Amino acid sequence: MNSAKTPWPPLIVAADVPRLVRWRDFLLTLIMWGLFAALLGAELGSILGISLEQFGFGPPGKDAERPRYVEQLMPFFLATATLGVMLIAASVLTLRRRRRSLHLPQPAPLEAADQARGAGLDEAALIAARERRIVIIHIDADSRYQIEVPNSPDIAISPN
Repeated sequence: MNSAKTPWPPLIVAADVPRLVRWRDFLLTLIMWGLFAALLGAELGSILGISLEQFGFGPPGKDAERPRYVEQLMPFFLATATLGVMLIAASVLTLRRRRRSLHLPQPAPLEAADQARGAGLDEAALIAARERRIVIIHIDADSRYQIEVPNSPDIAISPN
């Protein structure tokens, strides 16, 4: 449990994403946008005045129906714009909060004695358990801990 090498603040960062994962995400995004365009093909075609028939999405809407489509879709456009503005605002606030948190001092590490006291163990038992590669921790109904070392059934580290 060496925490000296971990960066501060502790963040989950996707710094080294494998190339296949990036391609998978890109293809899934592309497919989903294509499905979205196919679902709204007639509506978008009549609003934008493009014939989507040439792309294989079916017959285009009539030009006389364009104002009606725009009127019917206006609440959805407003909701989308509102959600987009809220997303941008939340992103800006998150970036500002993160930037400020990077300037905060790293907290002092918790001493082994304090950790042992919180677990109901003595300090020597906790240090001995940390030195083991594999340990089994038993917690009874009274929240008391007992640490067992596998492959050595005679070694058991019990609390005070």
